[in-house]
Amino acid sequence: MVWFFIKKNFCDGWDNLIWLMVFNLLLVAVGVGGYFAISALFSIATLPEWLSLTISLVILAASIFLISTILFSVSDSCAKIADFKSVAFKDVFSGLKTCWKDAILFALMITILVILGVIAIPFYLQMSSLFGVFLAALVFWMLCLCLFALQWFMPLRSQLHGGFRKTLRKCFIIFFDNARFSVFLFFYSLILAVLSVFLAFLIPGLAGIALAQNNAFRLRLYKYDWLEQHQDLTPKEARKHIPWGELIAEDRETLGPRSLKSFIFPWKD
Repeated sequence: MVWFFIKKNFCDGWDNLIWLMVFNLLLVAVGVGGYFAISALFSIATLPEWLSLTISLVILAASIFLISTILFSVSDSCAKIADFKSVAFKDVFSGLKTCWKDAILFALMITILVILGVIAIPFYLQMSSLFGVFLAALVFWMLCLCLFALQWFMPLRSQLHGGFRKTLRKCFIIFFDNARFSVFLFFYSLILAVLSVFLAFLIPGLAGIALAQNNAFRLRLYKYDWLEQHQDLTPKEARKHIPWGELIAEDRETLGPRSLKSFIFPWKD
């Protein structure tokens, strides 16, 4: 299943390369625009420092919330791509009004976790004691657990359309039930992020990571459909004998064999 996920995600990304690049460019533009706006504020000597700082925080918050909202709407379209459906550029813009609340709440939650890590871990390490190291390690692993779980939030919301609290709870359920795959997905996303640095964040970028998360979650849903149909088996026995080959057979047939020529000259394949 893992190899099929990697193949399908690559094919989906390649088939929608321009679409991904456009919205990655939009996300980068918002981030860079916010950075230059803040830099320009501090270059104005006549502004009081407290006013520059206040306006900068407002711009920073607005940039984060806007990026999060765009990314959530992009994730909704990525869910369609993962389901072998076509998407249009207008779908993302029309979807902004339906996801901004969850996007802002999610951005606030991530911001709080980042602040907690930046402040708490150095503080405990400065205690210069074994207990301080223990507390720092505890905070670190709690943050790691949250990162592994929260990567499921956007695909869960995009594909199951639940409320914020319900989706948040399901994130941790999915993580604990798929711990190894969750860790794999996190490092897979990290590799995509590193590749993005060398490609100016245009590809795969945040949109590519959102696509990967949606592909991953869509495939995991097959597991739960199968478990629901085989409730006569014990949970331990059922999870040991999940027939992934059968579950993804239709997707494998739909995706079809993809040769190198089909990627470069799709009209000739």
